[in-house]
Amino acid sequence: MDLDVIAEVWDVLRQHIDLSSRSEAAEELVSYMIENNFDASDIKSSFRSDKDINKALAIYDDRNLQDEDEDYYDDDYDDEDRY
Repeated sequence: MDLDVIAEVWDVLRQHIDLSSRSEAAEELVSYMIENNFDASDIKSSFRSDKDINKALAIYDDRNLQDEDEDYYDDDYDDEDRY
């Protein structure tokens, strides 16, 4: 599916999502797109004027960075135990 089509569908549907749930819905959509191999920079470009999606991308990036840091420290710790 094309990101521009997803952006159009999101634009139509977001009006019907309660404001209190919109951030969570945006996070779910971003996760779905990332899991389906859409590049974050392409998502940002297609959703450039949508604050909810851009915030969700930032949250996704922060979580992904934390996961990478944890993996690095876990790997480093495992290496120390081997010696």
